[in-house]
Amino acid sequence: MSKFTNLLRKSSSMNLTGGTAGDRSSVYIDTSGNGGGSSPDTSIINTPFGEAINEKVIEPTEIKLHEKNLNDIKALLNDIIKSCKNYYDRGEQYAKTQVKWSQSFSKDYEKSTTHSSSAQQVYQQQQQQQQVANGGETTTSDSNLGFIRALEQFTSSITKTSGYESEWINSVMEGLIKPIQVLIGAIDEKKQYRKKFDKAVQEYENIISKIKNQQTQKKIDILKIYNYEKEKTKIKQNYENVKNEYIYYLTDTENRMHTEFLDLLVLHYESMQLLNGNAYAEYAGIKTYIDSLRTWCLNEQDYFQKESIERDARRVLELQKEEDLKHQPIIDLLVSPPFYLWKLLSDIRKNELFPPPPPPNTPIVVPPPPIHFIPNLVRIFESRGQLSELLIMMVQSDLPNISMTGTFLPHDVVSCEFIEEIANLPSSTPYLKYLFDQSITNIINYHDNYRINTQQGITNLIAEFEYILNIFQGSCEYLPPPFKKASIEIQNGLNKLSPGSKSPPIGCLLFSRVFAPVVARPHHHQLFHVIPSDQALEVLAFLSTMFVNFGTNQSFMSSILGSQQLNESMDAWKPVITTFFDQVRQSDLTEWDSSITLTEVYQQDIPVIQSFIKRHYLHISGSYLNRDREQLSVFTHALGSLEADDPPPTEKQSNSTSKHSSSSSTPIQQPSSPALSPHASLQNLNISANSGDENIEHQ
Repeated sequence: MSKFTNLLRKSSSMNLTGGTAGDRSSVYIDTSGNGGGSSPDTSIINTPFGEAINEKVIEPTEIKLHEKNLNDIKALLNDIIKSCKNYYDRGEQYAKTQVKWSQSFSKDYEKSTTHSSSAQQVYQQQQQQQQVANGGETTTSDSNLGFIRALEQFTSSITKTSGYESEWINSVMEGLIKPIQVLIGAIDEKKQYRKKFDKAVQEYENIISKIKNQQTQKKIDILKIYNYEKEKTKIKQNYENVKNEYIYYLTDTENRMHTEFLDLLVLHYESMQLLNGNAYAEYAGIKTYIDSLRTWCLNEQDYFQKESIERDARRVLELQKEEDLKHQPIIDLLVSPPFYLWKLLSDIRKNELFPPPPPPNTPIVVPPPPIHFIPNLVRIFESRGQLSELLIMMVQSDLPNISMTGTFLPHDVVSCEFIEEIANLPSSTPYLKYLFDQSITNIINYHDNYRINTQQGITNLIAEFEYILNIFQGSCEYLPPPFKKASIEIQNGLNKLSPGSKSPPIGCLLFSRVFAPVVARPHHHQLFHVIPSDQALEVLAFLSTMFVNFGTNQSFMSSILGSQQLNESMDAWKPVITTFFDQVRQSDLTEWDSSITLTEVYQQDIPVIQSFIKRHYLHISGSYLNRDREQLSVFTHALGSLEADDPPPTEKQSNSTSKHSSSSSTPIQQPSSPALSPHASLQNLNISANSGDENIEHQ
């Protein structure tokens, strides 16, 4: 409507100042050559009867101005019709879609409550409960009845509103589009008037041309001139009548555009008012119902949210139970005393690390790559809080060796690897960083100050050793419970086996199997993020030897540079061990909460253990069969639970496995025991603390 508002301003009477009704008398054919409606001919022709006619017909400016205004009006009216038709088409489609949408409420509700299997079960259960509550009569619950009524109410209201929308769209067609088309038709009548006016102008110009032509002849025919003058008078009168009629039509049509279009706008706004009034009346009728429904929805929102949360929690518990039923049997076999499955896995791991030599004259078979399952197994024990039990079992089985030699698990490489992995757990790493971070950083950054072949280097190493022990003696509360309980078990066992010993090797587990490997290879235990230089590793290996000797009550031989100074320093700090473990006895031995969740164990660790067991299934099942058939049944059930949901192997995997097992070539170089033993680097440096009588001597 804004376009036509601009049109009203543009085509107002102010645009008619160039040719108004008051100036119409000046628009005529000038016979004297001085009028405003004709153009005098400057080349005057004289004849024996006077000057020849020099008239010309010029179209009045008023006609041009009115025609331009009507053309602008027509263009704007066409734009309005185009916009209204587009609005009409979209509005009609919207009204139809709105009706379909409102009618689909009940169908969608019926579909959601009866079509899906779960919804149908819930719906049937509700119906059964209602029948029982009503003595067998089938009724609709209040909530369902209210919901159905709400659907009916909204369907009815939206249908009515879409009806009002349809009426409004029809009013646009009947009250705007069609009347504007009538106005455009009236403007198009200008063509007929223009054609009639052009014909009158042409006739008048022709008669003037004839008169002028006759006047300029050498022999003038007075009779023809007389007849032409009579005809000219009639044609001129006709021209004036047609011109005035055309001007009247143009003026009247332009004024009609103003008045009739204003009437159309009035009718249009009345239709709009009727639409808004009907819609408001409909809304006012259901406003109370909507307010009550909104209140009910807000009241029920907390209930439905609570029900949804409880439903999700129940689902999580169900999934957790399913995962527990699948994975817990194998975990129970692994972490439950007497740890028979752990012993089988440990023996197999030893055979992988140190395979027996093949019989003579037999082809060499390349074994598959080993599966490093020890870190995953440690995480499983940690998640179940059974690390202390396994360490105590290891201590009890090795107590005679500890009492005689002072060393712990000197020949059990796999158990040593297991203990080293305990040091990598999130519960152990902060404690080790607390003890060694500063000293390890000093040695790696300034290794030239700690050269073991100089007296100054030995002195600096002793200073770092004493600095660490000074921190250690006050760190009882930060020591992880598995190390506490295993050390207490060592202390109790040594008190029984060697009651008269003044300095029993109580720290053989903590110092030689935990501290020494961590100090020797800090970059393997999350204590340093860069591989140290060879010189720094050499110094760290010597420092780890000091911890081994300190924990196992051994001393350096006199052939070692600074051996006396080293031994005196360790002797001076030995009472700290006894004092420290006395504090451990009095400390809190409660197991810490595991930072490893069962979900992580199920997804990351169990698959590795499962792969290792499947590879050596015949050996493990044979061992169970020789030991106890009932245990074999438990083992096969646990393994079967894991593989119940596993996809079957593909043909490609089977072929690759068979090719791998049948191939023969040079065997892969197996890692040696020093590579996994905490004394590996020490033996390479000829400073081993566990063997070699030429380097150490017992106190």
